[in-house]
Amino acid sequence: MNLKEQIEEYLQKNKFEIVSRTCDLVKIPSINVEDHSGKPYGIECAKAIDFCDQLCKEKHLVTKNYDYRCLEVMCRENQTGKRLIIATHADVVPTVDDNIYDPFAGKVYGDYIVGRGVVDDKGPLIASLYALAFFKEYGIPLKNDIRLVFGSNEECGMDDLQYYLERAGQPDWGLAVDDDFPTVNGEKGLVHFSISAPKAEHVESVNSYGSKQRLVHDYCESTINGENMVIGRTEKVVNPVLHRFTGEKQLFKNDQDEKYIREILADIDGHCLGINHSDEMSGKTSVKVFKAESDAQNITLTFDIRTPVTLNIDDVVEKLIAYGKKTGLEVKIVKVSKGYYQKPENEIVSMLTELYNKEFNANEKPYVMGACTYARLFDNGCGFGGGNPHEVKPFPKGHGAAHGADEAHNIYVLFDAIKMLILGIKAIDDKWS
Repeated sequence: MNLKEQIEEYLQKNKFEIVSRTCDLVKIPSINVEDHSGKPYGIECAKAIDFCDQLCKEKHLVTKNYDYRCLEVMCRENQTGKRLIIATHADVVPTVDDNIYDPFAGKVYGDYIVGRGVVDDKGPLIASLYALAFFKEYGIPLKNDIRLVFGSNEECGMDDLQYYLERAGQPDWGLAVDDDFPTVNGEKGLVHFSISAPKAEHVESVNSYGSKQRLVHDYCESTINGENMVIGRTEKVVNPVLHRFTGEKQLFKNDQDEKYIREILADIDGHCLGINHSDEMSGKTSVKVFKAESDAQNITLTFDIRTPVTLNIDDVVEKLIAYGKKTGLEVKIVKVSKGYYQKPENEIVSMLTELYNKEFNANEKPYVMGACTYARLFDNGCGFGGGNPHEVKPFPKGHGAAHGADEAHNIYVLFDAIKMLILGIKAIDDKWS
């Protein structure tokens, strides 16, 4: 049998097991929490790592647990050659209120596995595991150092993979399996900054709250002139914090502060901050408020900026600080995460893209996205799968997608991801040999 015939035989032989193991992993509510377990991200994230460890050992793969932050997986000990890391994660974001199905039941409905995290990123994790296990099962030797890494804190800062890379070192190339095929060749930069100013006398408090895994808070609660109001996320209110601070009432003590802050809230491209920029590869700068806090004197708003790949992120930070000095607003830099960009002509990016297009008779191009994945932590790397970019899921509006209600992964898309990861591993291994 040739390689593709072996892959088809492997998928046919293991299809029920693959679905069953994906369902089992979805049943673990691996949301990052602080508890008394002694595990860095809580007991449920640790259980997910243990589950993956056991499954890998059943497949005769070699594992190393990096203190429940990451699980490293290899075909054998003492691998040599260039190193490829394929990174996925077992942690998930919290559930939402409008699920139709139990988010942690891990059940199949029609052609879909439904449950929290099955799209982001437990389905792709299982796909990468079974892709590497294929080489072990069929005795196909890999000449290079091919490793899987399963993380536990991708959704809350990615310090898990940072911890791993500090100890294991950077690979020659890294792949993040956390979006759609064919290849993600870049991610926008990220800056979080806060602005503080004195609150108006009639404002007792304004605070937003939500899970740490969701960017924009789900609720914004305010007490103004003794009247308490809670604004929640609805179909019409996408951002409760923005809705609260663009209402009719003035919330800041000084008229000039109110004017400046309303300008920022209305300026989604960052013009007034001096950071508006656009490029052909990744589009425009985006700015959005996502959190509100107050104390006895001040209100603090925290903003998320996503920067095009050609905009120097250090320049953005400098301009934000300069804006604070110019306006008198208290500006603090909360977080900076540099994006990345690989040219579409890069030898691995182009090879993987062509591999996908050939397999599916497609004409897809590499793309840049605004979301953050493990790919940005590699010195050299990109995203590779594992979703179908043109899939239309048979669920109500707002259901079926990553981070939303009723996350749903098509079983045959999952099988396709395993096939593409096998082909991708083999192509990179051959290229490096």
